[in-house]
Amino acid sequence: MNSHDLTVAVYVLIALVGLGLQIASYRKRSRIPSLGTVLTRIMRTRSGRVGLMAGWAWVGLHFLAR
Repeated sequence: MNSHDLTVAVYVLIALVGLGLQIASYRKRSRIPSLGTVLTRIMRTRSGRVGLMAGWAWVGLHFLAR
């Protein structure tokens, strides 16, 4: 296993944990907010919007640019 495989495995693990949290947020009386709720709260402030755009740009530069 080389470093690229390890990196991909870690990102897949992060995605699976996120999916698990999203599924857990749908249960009744869950204290875990859904992804939509989290994004709504982030988008309320200017720094949140800038941070979200910076994160999206980082993802685009690392995964979508070839």
